Amino acid sequence: MARAAPARFDEATASQTERALATWREHDIAYALHAADRDAVRASDAPRALVLEHLARPGPARDLYSACARLGRLLADCGASPSLLAATLDGAARAFEEVEIAWDPARLAPARASLAEGYSAALLESERVAARRAWDYPACAVKVAKDVVAIACGYPSDDREALADWAARVAAAVSREGYRSAILSGEAAAKAEVTAALSLVGVALAMTAESPGWFASLLKRS
Repeated sequence: MARAAPARFDEATASQTERALATWREHDIAYALHAADRDAVRASDAPRALVLEHLARPGPARDLYSACARLGRLLADCGASPSLLAATLDGAARAFEEVEIAWDPARLAPARASLAEGYSAALLESERVAARRAWDYPACAVKVAKDVVAIACGYPSDDREALADWAARVAAAVSREGYRSAILSGEAAAKAEVTAALSLVGVALAMTAESPGWFASLLKRS
């Protein structure tokens, strides 16, 4: 007897679509390298369901790409490995075949690209956040005398609002530590924001690290 043709996604039963999602999840668990991979698989049912729907259902490809990018971002946020990322859409394809739901293989390659773009974008944003946090107080400061602190103004951003927020956090911390004056070194824009923030909390700008004789002056105050 001839085998029945796979059902279109919009004709599939609720049981079929649920089994497709569960089967995809099982395939990904098999590819998991560590606990973070397994947690990422379990936490991503919502975007996975959207990917399955748009991968199988004819319609604007933009919706599929958005769903894949969202899934990629979630996998990155959960700490999923690149190995899981590379294998996951193969699991979706196998799920369609096993549950007998028709789908369009031509969409798989661009879906992979969107998945990778979402994953990479989330990792890049995370690295940028970590780089900025590395400049928060006290990492950016060194005590150089009893009531004097040196501040490195190298916060990695050209955004004026972001610089101002960072400078305000630094100034508040310097004030809490009881410093009365500060020496600044670094980029002009960052130093300007820190100078303004320090003035609001009553911390004077002693000099800049570029000023001649600044170290000898500090020795007299120690």
